[in-house]
Amino acid sequence: MHPDRWTRLATAVAFLALSACSATQARIDDNQELFDSYALEVQAFIKSNRIDKGFDKTQVYLALGNADRTELIGDTEVWYFHVTHKDTVREEKSATEYRAEMYEYERAVAEGVENATPPETHRTFQLFRTRIGREVHFEGGLVSSWSEPEEKWIDESHSR
Repeated sequence: MHPDRWTRLATAVAFLALSACSATQARIDDNQELFDSYALEVQAFIKSNRIDKGFDKTQVYLALGNADRTELIGDTEVWYFHVTHKDTVREEKSATEYRAEMYEYERAVAEGVENATPPETHRTFQLFRTRIGREVHFEGGLVSSWSEPEEKWIDESHSR
């Protein structure tokens, strides 16, 4: 990897880490008295954006923020925290599609349309991939388990 890319990557990672820390600190500051009432071990978990079995919903909120989605499955409440990633994808158009666009372009030129633009041989998409970054399961209002699925994606794409 080119040195400039390493610098940009390191800067982005540091920014995300500081953003997460500052968001966590802001939640702690807003609930300082409650935070101070927790055991030092619980405080350390919250400050490092981690949770543990037996945490209540407020402790999870302080550590991770608001869930993106919640769901009730039987007696278990599940909080989902998402991570979104955006990609730009280029793909070739089919020959039929390209010929149809070329026909429209040639017709526009023949008719004297001034700003006629020749068709591209490809199309570009913005692909937004949303990964479920963490699931937290509550039973009786306390964390019973949590997981960080690696390849649980919710996909959607937008043409450009």
